[in-house]
Amino acid sequence: MTRLFFYGVLIAEIAPPPVRRLLAGIGPGRPATARGTLWAVDDPAGAHPAMTPGGGTVKGVLHEAGAVDLAGLDAFEGADYARTPIAVDCDGARLSAQAYLWIASTAGLEPIPDGDFARWLAESGRPPIGH
Repeated sequence: MTRLFFYGVLIAEIAPPPVRRLLAGIGPGRPATARGTLWAVDDPAGAHPAMTPGGGTVKGVLHEAGAVDLAGLDAFEGADYARTPIAVDCDGARLSAQAYLWIASTAGLEPIPDGDFARWLAESGRPPIGH
């Protein structure tokens, strides 16, 4: 069983319409956290997050992959991300999952110290990519 940890624009409440179509067939999500560092990527098309290994806590949602189009998600995330196995804390258990980790340089990216992209969007007033 494949689990996916989403921490940004792949979360249904934040996802732009084209991404929502890619998420058809995914199982229901549960709040979860993972160890890492979260960054904001400011793009002309809108902001999106980048997670890298690190000692902070990143807030997100854990899903059973179900029948989701993984190849479509991989293509959407692009060359700056790699779907990578990570440990996730959910409902008091540590589980294995896959997350899209940023593999490009973090130079010039804005850190999100509390690891919560949705909160950062609300506080910064910036729109997420695709909206």
